[in-house]
Amino acid sequence: RLAEILGKSPVFESVVAAGPYVNMTYDAANLSRIVVGEILARGTEFGSLEPKNERIVVEFSAPNTNKPQHLGHLRNNVIGESVSRLLKKSGYDVVKVNIINDRGIHICKSMLSYMLYGNGITPQEAGKKGDHMVGDFYVMFEKAFQAEYKTWLESEAGKAAFEAFVASPAGIKAQKAIDAYAALPEGKKKGKAPADMFSTFKSAEKDAYFNTVSDLGKQATDLLVKWEAGDETVRALWKKMNGWVIDGFMDTYKTLGVSFDKLYFESDTYRLGKDIIEEGLKNGIFYKRPDNATAFDLSRIGLSGEKIVLRSNGTSIYITQDIGTAIERFKDYAYDRMIYVVADEQNHHFKVLFGILGAVRPDLAGRFEHLSYGMVTLPNGRMKSREGTVVDTDDLVAEMARLVRELMDNKSDREHYAQADDAEFDRRALTIALAALKYYLLDVTPASWMEFNPEKSLDLQGRTGAYCLMNYARTRSILRKAGYVHGEGVDDQVLSALKTPQEKKLLLTLMQFQTALKWATDARDPGKMAEYLFNLCKTFAFIFTDKAGHPILTCTDESLKKARLALVDAIGIVLKTGLELLSIDVLEEM
Repeated sequence: RLAEILGKSPVFESVVAAGPYVNMTYDAANLSRIVVGEILARGTEFGSLEPKNERIVVEFSAPNTNKPQHLGHLRNNVIGESVSRLLKKSGYDVVKVNIINDRGIHICKSMLSYMLYGNGITPQEAGKKGDHMVGDFYVMFEKAFQAEYKTWLESEAGKAAFEAFVASPAGIKAQKAIDAYAALPEGKKKGKAPADMFSTFKSAEKDAYFNTVSDLGKQATDLLVKWEAGDETVRALWKKMNGWVIDGFMDTYKTLGVSFDKLYFESDTYRLGKDIIEEGLKNGIFYKRPDNATAFDLSRIGLSGEKIVLRSNGTSIYITQDIGTAIERFKDYAYDRMIYVVADEQNHHFKVLFGILGAVRPDLAGRFEHLSYGMVTLPNGRMKSREGTVVDTDDLVAEMARLVRELMDNKSDREHYAQADDAEFDRRALTIALAALKYYLLDVTPASWMEFNPEKSLDLQGRTGAYCLMNYARTRSILRKAGYVHGEGVDDQVLSALKTPQEKKLLLTLMQFQTALKWATDARDPGKMAEYLFNLCKTFAFIFTDKAGHPILTCTDESLKKARLALVDAIGIVLKTGLELLSIDVLEEM
């Protein structure tokens, strides 16, 4: 039956059933006519799937306005942007949203630091982007707090607190872990050794010290209280500093080619959800604890324990806001599905959130999806955010562009770029740098942790964005040298000249673009598209370098030359289309 159905397709020369198998032979002439012909006719619309009549909201990025975006945000941004593009290409109505986390104690830390050490300086006066300048003040706060904390730890009060910790259940448990690890034979010790007792205490006590003892903590908390009370002076400073940071974010997004249909702000949404919780309390979805906090029984959704959704004083917490925001977005967009692109450290949070949303609004149950991604590091170790050693997105992009310029500026390449002015030289360097970054980050399945290696990402012979850009530029170079005009003189008879096994392999690879699109979209994994593009480049490179067996510019058969030029044109179109789905811009020449 399958052989009978497939046999009706013009791309097959023969289809024969052989027991449990079906043997197929492609008709190269028809395959070329159908595949290349459709690509040339549709251009970058090639491969687009039929409209699904389904709306998907994708939330990604979600930065805090107390510092610039770091390497983790970069992975989030490129995954969110690429998945959104894949969904749109696959026929979905896509809405991209971002929630800016612009309130809370972390924001007040930067504000207090600016008040103490800023002397009214502006980003223009500092010669910095606003998000970087505010981030500097966040680091200043943390350094001042660490110095204050160190002094307290060495004081009599700190020593007494340490002794109390050692004797506490938490201290006893920590000591047992230390002793158990120490007792292991050297060959049996795997993983990281437990921290010593004082380091364990220092880490455990830090938040309590900030909330109850620290002078800096009291000042930052006082700012938060005043902010929530609507204090005009505090709100004015908050608005000014947030404005600086958000302006910086917009510059970063522009550089990355990332955009949003709507920005939400935590300062607008943090009160959302309280009314929903209170209504659910009346309906028995939530309950009051003895301490007057409102909670949800997690056993209702197959998890253990309970989740507090309102504090005992009636104030909301993070999940309260998430509940309200999800329902508010449904009012805004009536989505069929909502995808949250958030790091894997929030996996449990989203299981709880989706379960509660389903209980509160059964009509929304099953519409939510957490696209979880792993941490990204550099070869020199894990990122840190408070100590000022974080790898900022802007700095990494600039460093990558510098590395590319260095590669382009060598003697063999400089002559090639002699016709490009400095601005064009820098534009190409930035385009290659971003392609290298994005491809490397997207080529790894989102759920996996990964290490970003700048040098490997720029390998022109490896599975990289730079390699894909080079092959696209090759297609354009060939067509320019041939004086080729898109589709001119290319008909079915001309295309039927493509018959060699390698040409057939290229045609089949081009035909698989739509399949790769579907796989990548359904899996929410742009890496599947990245893999497809690499395979297309490899197959094209074989023909490009086979000057004897597959001459293109030097081909003496004019009809075959036209066919091969049309094939090169089609390859370039598909490469450009696929790279755009990864949010990678192409270069007409490298």
